[in-house]
Amino acid sequence: MSDAVPDILRRCDALLEGHFRYTSGRHGRVYFEKIRIAGRPDLVMELGRMTADLWHGESFDLVCAPAFGAIVFGFAAAHCAGKSFAFLQRGATGGMTVRPGFQSLVEGSRVLLVEDVVTTGGSVMESIEALENAGAKVIGVSLLVDRTDGAFNPGVPCRSLLSVSAESWLPEECPMCAEGIPVSVPGSSGRQQGSPRGSD
Repeated sequence: MSDAVPDILRRCDALLEGHFRYTSGRHGRVYFEKIRIAGRPDLVMELGRMTADLWHGESFDLVCAPAFGAIVFGFAAAHCAGKSFAFLQRGATGGMTVRPGFQSLVEGSRVLLVEDVVTTGGSVMESIEALENAGAKVIGVSLLVDRTDGAFNPGVPCRSLLSVSAESWLPEECPMCAEGIPVSVPGSSGRQQGSPRGSD
C-alpha cells in the first residue's frame, strides 16, 4: 500500500522540495502539497478507499477530520467505509472545536480521526481533546502521511498510508535559514518571505 501513495503524490505533483515552514513552525526541505491531490477527486477517493481498508474490521460510527486540509480525505474515507462524517475547526479562541451543527452527531459516537500530514501531531492531539470534550470516544487516528516515521503516539491506535522520516528544524537551528535561503510558507500560494525567518 505504501508504494501506491508515493505514486499518487507524484501523479499530482504534490511532493515539493525546497525550504518550507510547516504549520508547526518548524522548517524542512520537503513539503506535501495536499491541495494538488484535492484537485483530483478520483485520487482522493482512492486514498479514501485505502484509509477505509486500513481500519477494516474496526468498530466505529463516525469519521472526523480537522479543517481544512484533511476534510476531503476524511470525507472520502467516510464514504468508502459507509460511515457518517463530521469535521472540526478552529474556534474564536483559536482552539480546535467540533463544527457547529455536528455536536449531536459526535456525542456518544466512536470516532475515527483522519488527518492528512503529521509533523508534530499538535492538531491531532487538539482534535482528540475536542472530540472527547464533545462526548465522543476516539478509537483511532488515521494519517495520510506520517512524517515522524512512526514515532508519533496519540495515545490511541495510529495507522498511516505512508510513513517517512523527514528531518525538520526549529527556525533558529535551520541550516537553510543560516544560508539565507528564503523560506516558502505552504498554503499561502507558495510565497516566499522577505526574511528567511519570516513569521505568520
